[in-house]
Amino acid sequence: MELEGSEREELTHALLGAFASVEELHRMVTVKCGRELAPLVERESAARARTLVHTAEAEGWTDVLVRGAQAAAPGHPRIRRFLQSYFSSVQRSVSGSALARIVQAAKQPMTPEAWRDRLALLSRRVCRVELDGGRALGTGFLVAPDVVLTNSHVIEHRLVEALRVRFDLKVLPDRIAVHPGRVYAVTACLAQSPHSPADLMHPRPREATRDELDYAFLQIEDAPGDDRLGDRPRGFIPLPPSPTPFTTGSLALVMQHPKGRPMQVALDTFQALNRSRTRITYCTNTHPGSSGSPCFTQDLELVALHHSGDPRPGHEAAEDDEGIPLETIRASLPPGVLRRLGWD
Repeated sequence: MELEGSEREELTHALLGAFASVEELHRMVTVKCGRELAPLVERESAARARTLVHTAEAEGWTDVLVRGAQAAAPGHPRIRRFLQSYFSSVQRSVSGSALARIVQAAKQPMTPEAWRDRLALLSRRVCRVELDGGRALGTGFLVAPDVVLTNSHVIEHRLVEALRVRFDLKVLPDRIAVHPGRVYAVTACLAQSPHSPADLMHPRPREATRDELDYAFLQIEDAPGDDRLGDRPRGFIPLPPSPTPFTTGSLALVMQHPKGRPMQVALDTFQALNRSRTRITYCTNTHPGSSGSPCFTQDLELVALHHSGDPRPGHEAAEDDEGIPLETIRASLPPGVLRRLGWD
């Protein structure tokens, strides 16, 4: 199933509001979706609408149903709101087949709905790092209610007072803005480590040292992690209580703002951890603008700060990506910053 429980109910009610009778619902599916449904059994519209949503999910054509409903009732406000929410959600970045593989390989028993709900929750804590005025620089994520972690090279040569972070940016596939997001000013840089000159070379002449971890912890005004979004606070992405082992071939997930665009998820596999534990490599499809993204395991545990792709010319859509393990970053921080983050 692709939809969360709340989405399933919302789509059902949107269909009932736009198509008052079973016959109208059936006509929409036949004409706009190109589907032939089983003979009408339920005479109640509500029962038929729920059956329709369940069938579309089970057969993998939920997106066709949503588009067909919008084409048949383009002016209906509830259909329009659902379409905007559905197609602007980061969850649409994860296909049904990928989700099935993730849930099957999860360490702890987990349903697809629970995994998607967790992904949606984490996505609220990821932001675009930009300059005052809106120029995108990279990605970042909340590690405390008022602290965003990103790469040092993302903010290099920038004045702290000119930096901003933007949460909740949502845009439809046709680039129509659904929600411009909320922007917060950066007030200070709490801790910073530069990138390594070797990061820009191929082949690498040496490994990055523990003084070259390419991170920046930015203090944010007004504590965006305390914002309430619906019935829950935004929150922040916690550091796991114990280091997560890297297993070659296990799933790597990067939540990113590629080229400054709305959030997307890149999925592939972990490859290797270097000897000094300063870099971990993985195969994902990232782009410029992804620097500073959180990197998760298939169980959505935070393990690394994504910082670069392939440095060779012509490899903009990186396939050999790398990040900095969060445990290595943690070990480099002074006691005062550790206490500030709750990482001590």
